Amino acid sequence: MMKRWQVIQNNWHNNWQDWRQPVLRVGGFIILLAMLIILIAPGQVPYLVVEPISSTNWFQDGINTAIGQFVDWAKPFLRAVSGIVDQSVRGLQFGLHHTPWFAFLVLVTWLGWRLSGAGLAMLAAVSIFYMAASGLWLKSMNTLAMVGVAIPLALSFGFLMGVLAAKSKRAGRIIEPSLDLMQTIPTFAYLVPLIVLFGFGPVPGVIASMIYAAPPITRNVMLGLNQVPSELKDVAAISGTSRWQSFAMIELPNARQQILVGVNQSILASLSMVIIAAVIGGFDDIGREVLVATNKGSARFGEALSAGLIIVLMAVVIDRLSRAASMTQTQKRTPSQLRQGLMLAGLGVIIGFLAPMDNLIGTTSDLFRVTESAINDQLSQFITSYGVILDSIKNNAFIYVLLPLRIGLEQAVMPMTWGVEFTETGKLIYQMIVIGGFGLLMMRRRVAMAIFVLVAGYIMYRGFTGLPWWAVTGGVCLAALSVSGLRLAIMCFAMLMMITVFGHWADALYSLYLCAAAVLICLVIGCPLGIMAAKSERVSRVMQPINDTLQSIPLYIFLIPAVALFQISEFSALVAIVLYAIVPIIRYTEHGLRSIPVALVEASVAQGCNAWQRLIHIELPVARPSILLGLNQTVLFSLAMLIIAVLVGARGLAEQVNIGLRSGDTGLGLTAGLSMAFIAIMADRILRAWANKLGAED
Repeated sequence: MMKRWQVIQNNWHNNWQDWRQPVLRVGGFIILLAMLIILIAPGQVPYLVVEPISSTNWFQDGINTAIGQFVDWAKPFLRAVSGIVDQSVRGLQFGLHHTPWFAFLVLVTWLGWRLSGAGLAMLAAVSIFYMAASGLWLKSMNTLAMVGVAIPLALSFGFLMGVLAAKSKRAGRIIEPSLDLMQTIPTFAYLVPLIVLFGFGPVPGVIASMIYAAPPITRNVMLGLNQVPSELKDVAAISGTSRWQSFAMIELPNARQQILVGVNQSILASLSMVIIAAVIGGFDDIGREVLVATNKGSARFGEALSAGLIIVLMAVVIDRLSRAASMTQTQKRTPSQLRQGLMLAGLGVIIGFLAPMDNLIGTTSDLFRVTESAINDQLSQFITSYGVILDSIKNNAFIYVLLPLRIGLEQAVMPMTWGVEFTETGKLIYQMIVIGGFGLLMMRRRVAMAIFVLVAGYIMYRGFTGLPWWAVTGGVCLAALSVSGLRLAIMCFAMLMMITVFGHWADALYSLYLCAAAVLICLVIGCPLGIMAAKSERVSRVMQPINDTLQSIPLYIFLIPAVALFQISEFSALVAIVLYAIVPIIRYTEHGLRSIPVALVEASVAQGCNAWQRLIHIELPVARPSILLGLNQTVLFSLAMLIIAVLVGARGLAEQVNIGLRSGDTGLGLTAGLSMAFIAIMADRILRAWANKLGAED
């Protein structure tokens, strides 16, 4: 029976390969023809052809009803879980509050010295002292209490899922797509049902952190266990060991290094999510301090910066400590050095408990407040002096770039914005240029460039929010079919239809517009920077610490300079997204260009190519797979940052998730969050398949 089914599958696959190209050509021709018709005569096309299928909120209402019934049924269990988690956080919070800051500083400094050396010890000491000296010690410990409970839960849950997926193929087929959803659903969307289930306070933040931080450890456990050589398992079986003994004494030790990498990644993810959870309130931690100060804009920029640095330092110290602990060889110490270090640490802890040094912290916190006020004053003076320029940048970017991308030149070009009117003659000229360029490129058999010119011209004319649903659906499905196959095309079609059924099509187009604008800016700025870094060691040395800093900063921090300079606006949201998402395209471009075989470069030089010809015709085409992977990461980073940018002016799906969070509307928050996850999954799968296809062709 299985052989017969395999034969049927092989025959179907071979037949489909014969039909694949004709389907792509016919489908692409129909979509391009329809776009040409709408571009020329949009008013002649029926309304329902251009707009998405209408839907009601029955799906969201069904989710709310189901969640309500589940809460009524599982109330005792939910209260028990909430009580355990809450008491764990409160207990750890109590212990941290009653540990003097100097004793804590000594312990963390000793741990850094023990694991790595003087460099990490100094970093830990400076970071802990900054938290205390800023006067935000208790709020820092509140954040650390949530992290301290969330991390063990995430590691335990993720480890069990990883072992189950590695040991059972059936479980792996269920767990892997679940991990994709856990990592792509916006972080705020986790909080919506959790607030309904567990109420406000630290509990939803801790559980959401567990969900968000579990995938890294799960994937690394799966990878580590699957990479254990089969010969070792065979030797263990021959030796008569049980499955449990083989797992504990053979597989886990061999997978240890990979698992510890996952532990490091999960710790950072947990810290990031716990800070994001501050938006729901109920816990006076650093994330809450940053959020409140950021919403005040330039008036409290100093306070936001001071609190934001605590988040950065906390993330860096935890990252460095966990990374040092995961190394196969820690810093070697003689027994005498270990005893001396332990004695000094013990003495420091005793001093910390006997002399808490509250007077010192009171003085330094006053200095911090004065410094923050001075920063606020300096920023106010800067905005007063250069406010006209900043407003000009913001307004021009909005009028001449963002607005045309959102609603199209057809509606954006008006006397009150551009100073001219987009007359019928002007529209006709624009259409003739786009269609003429499309036709000329088709005649020269440059099909890909012709399609790009038509699609880009159409989007600029109609705007992202004016894209017809059939064009988006057909284009995405044809792209998936071209780079991967029928399975991905069907998955993309199902996800796009689900977004329509959820009633979030217009919100999805807005989110797509803002992310597309951010990705476009990242490409325009990031690719040249990556090329410069690949060609110049000096530029690379300058860019590396900047990239490291941008990638290690928690998402909240990107809102601070954007809001301080441009206030709460759509442009501020765009600036924050670009700052966060630009790093991958820079790094992958540099990596791709540096990975080009030396023999290929030498051959091009021997053929007489100059540096520009070599870059355009040889190096960039060869580096395309790597650059596409960077583009993939930039798109995913943009979508991840979009949910945070809603706090400073972004709308669309992120706004719907935030509304669901504020109002306790689980259906609205989950459907909007799933819609964002669907967009991220489709973009990830298509771009990765495209990069793999180009890599295979090369």
